[in-house]
Amino acid sequence: MKIKILLAITIIFFLASPVLGGITMISGDGYGNSKNEALLQAKREAVSSGIGTLLISETEVNNYMLQKDLILTRTVGAVKSYKIIDESKDDGLFHVKIRAEVSMDAIKEDLVALKILLESMDKPRMMVLISEEKGNAAETAILDYLNGKEFELVDASVVAALMDKDEALVRKATEGDPVAAAQLGAANGAEFIIVGKVVKSTAENKLLSDSGMVSGQANITARVVNCSNARIIASKSAQGAAAHSSLEAAQQTASEKAARKLMDDKLFEKIISSFQDMVNNGMTLELTVVDVPDYNTQKAVQNLIKGLNVSAVSQRGFGSGELKLSVVYRGNADGFADMVNGKTVLGKKLSVIDIAGSQIKVKLQ
Repeated sequence: MKIKILLAITIIFFLASPVLGGITMISGDGYGNSKNEALLQAKREAVSSGIGTLLISETEVNNYMLQKDLILTRTVGAVKSYKIIDESKDDGLFHVKIRAEVSMDAIKEDLVALKILLESMDKPRMMVLISEEKGNAAETAILDYLNGKEFELVDASVVAALMDKDEALVRKATEGDPVAAAQLGAANGAEFIIVGKVVKSTAENKLLSDSGMVSGQANITARVVNCSNARIIASKSAQGAAAHSSLEAAQQTASEKAARKLMDDKLFEKIISSFQDMVNNGMTLELTVVDVPDYNTQKAVQNLIKGLNVSAVSQRGFGSGELKLSVVYRGNADGFADMVNGKTVLGKKLSVIDIAGSQIKVKLQ
């Protein structure tokens, strides 16, 4: 009985370790159709091995691999630093070996680890679109926050022009329609977009009133949307308050405070957690294949894609010669494009004709 109890305690301790955190130096090997993809695979291998070192050894538990896979789906690790110790190319396939410092901790405040993460995702561009009456304090505060984290951002002047040009679509996006948000973001070169709305009000406060001041209130609700598939990856709301002799100034300050609180209070952490999950476990690519003549051909295309080095394939639609697929791929868009380009299906060749972020367009000819 004592042995069973000790074993249970050991399992609980080690399974909890990735959540509690830990740093270790790990080697990682990666192979890919490009050096960047091989490097990404090496980072992923380092993270996977790093998590594995925090689990109980293979000799101590029979279902070690099952437990390890379970933890990998629930835990995100970050490469804090790395050094390439070997690289080569053989028959068109790149090999990269790295020595990496891997951490299981959140990387919210670690700018070096964050930079490596963003580079692993090919530096995704973020767009910020916040609807706010009489001002843009919240939007500016969020842009400043992301700029401080070295995010690639869509120019604020582009967003300002949109507010006048596509008023109806902007209203739908800022009120919570992820499809409208994704459409706006993709049209302006963004991979992700933060959309939201600020509601301002006034709070009664006799003490402030007697001193000639007014209390301004602001509530902000925002969502982060993946522009390639209109999926919401994070959602949060926050409130802010400020006092001033001018109601407009009080509300502006309250709006800025609410926006900063929004980012500090888990929204940014959720964004990064989602990014880490994409890098570690595979990112969703939206694949469109055009000039697909019939049902049998589209099935053949799907079977070909499923037979490649992908984690999952889901059909999103087929009609008018166009096949839409969502592909979970443990690599980046360029690596997947290199893998697909030139493959043949029923005597016809697949040719990549466009890549925009995580959206890939292929022609069957």
